[in-house]
Amino acid sequence: MLAKEKTSEKARPAQKVTRAAPKRAAISPSTATVTPRSRSLDPAMFAAIVEHGPRGFEAVQRIREGIPAKILKSVSGFFGETEARIQHIVRVPATTASRLEKAAARIDSAATERVYRMGAVTRLAMEVFEDKENAIAWMRQPNLTLGNATPLELMDTEPGAASVRQVLNAIATGGVA
Repeated sequence: MLAKEKTSEKARPAQKVTRAAPKRAAISPSTATVTPRSRSLDPAMFAAIVEHGPRGFEAVQRIREGIPAKILKSVSGFFGETEARIQHIVRVPATTASRLEKAAARIDSAATERVYRMGAVTRLAMEVFEDKENAIAWMRQPNLTLGNATPLELMDTEPGAASVRQVLNAIATGGVA
């Protein structure tokens, strides 16, 4: 009997260990912070660009100068997205973003322009939806009219941003995108 007990213990299938899926960040409207990813993702810097972003020649000057690399964390916090995703959209490699942030340096003009583009289109979305949270949600969701891409993903190029503006204008006027 003892031999049978030992073989039956070995024959038992191993129990499957399940892990909970990682939690997505949620933006808390009352505190304007992101949880649980990182407490350092303060969306205020990017929110200032969205709400009061410079226009005209002032924008050109700021884009040429570049903005501090910590803006990437701010954009991440604003949208509740991972830093890696924002870095991909803005076209700043993670290693470069880390190095620039540690040195308190600025991102280049091309990346700065992408950040300002995100801000301007997000401002338009907030005007169309008349609500910040709905605008952010819309920017993060795949859109059939945009080839099932999210509006946020298309902020890496001006033609992509123009397509997003076209859809937003169609929503605003009740037309077809």
